[in-house]
Amino acid sequence: MRTAIAIAAGGGGDAITAAMLASAMPELGIVAIMSYSWDRFMIDPTPGPRVRADFVGLVDRGGASEVVETSALHKGTSTLPQLASCVSQPLLLLEAAGGAVGMAELIRRAAKVFDADELAVVDVGGDVIAEGHEASLHSPLADSLALAAAVQSGIATRVLIAGPGLDGELSPTQVRTRIDALGGHPVTNLTPGDAEPFHDIWSWHPSEATALLATAATGWRGTIETQRGAIVSLTDDATRVYEVDAHSLADSSLAAPLSSTTSLERAEQILREYRGGRSELDIERRRATGERAEVRMPTSESLNIIDRYAERCRDRGIEALTVRRVAEMVQAIDPPATSALRSLLADQRPNNFRPPLYRVTM
Repeated sequence: MRTAIAIAAGGGGDAITAAMLASAMPELGIVAIMSYSWDRFMIDPTPGPRVRADFVGLVDRGGASEVVETSALHKGTSTLPQLASCVSQPLLLLEAAGGAVGMAELIRRAAKVFDADELAVVDVGGDVIAEGHEASLHSPLADSLALAAAVQSGIATRVLIAGPGLDGELSPTQVRTRIDALGGHPVTNLTPGDAEPFHDIWSWHPSEATALLATAATGWRGTIETQRGAIVSLTDDATRVYEVDAHSLADSSLAAPLSSTTSLERAEQILREYRGGRSELDIERRRATGERAEVRMPTSESLNIIDRYAERCRDRGIEALTVRRVAEMVQAIDPPATSALRSLLADQRPNNFRPPLYRVTM
């Protein structure tokens, strides 16, 4: 039987999906999951992905670093230690500082330690499949770099795309069109049995795309508003997982120009050249230097704002908001404020508050 290391292309949310796929597709033989520690500002205000020197309590695995429940950042918060207690596979830190070349070497070390002969690059939503010119593409750096590193490692690589369009970037149609152009095909549908073991994660984990994937897998269908006001529909297709050829994808995507990079800075510079000077890290840097929305602790007025917005959503045919969208709307956008908001909604709006969703229709 083949054994594989799953590469969570976008970080912690994709790591949860990798764990779900380990259940849905045991033939993958996933023995470990590698993920960035690259959390949203509401969790970790430091821009960009973290490296091992940022942590205490990591476990050395032959040159790769395993994140365990007792690991922690010297400064800031990472969702990986808490996630490590929720998945059955070892959770390894994917470090971007060395660019695709450095990441490829790190992946090879992990594969040697875990005797893995294959990689499975996992992405929810499908932004990894983008060609790079798409106007709705917001954050391709992490995914493109992970794909480039996996292919650069020389280890046989599969690319698995779950829930087309669930990240609110490329539309489901755009994702499926690219899958078809690359000769991709569906490999499985996620089921309640795959998602339910991770139900409690949504009481604290900030992922939207993977949370929506899990919600769809449990059978919920409807139209949802996510962060920045993006609209996502949970249909039967939202539970599907597709496979595309890794080399064909890498050659025709933003992964191609990143394959020889030896630093994150160079990878970012290259993507700027391909994307008209844009980089998703700029948003993180601006927030870190003070250009950010004011954080507000939730109050009864927050509930009034949410109630009024929920009414307008119903008029527009929206059936639920993500919890992150609710937090964004009332500016409860740091860990203490988000936690307080969750407690307030659980106490005052228990019929609506169903993490990861806030339902505006019953």
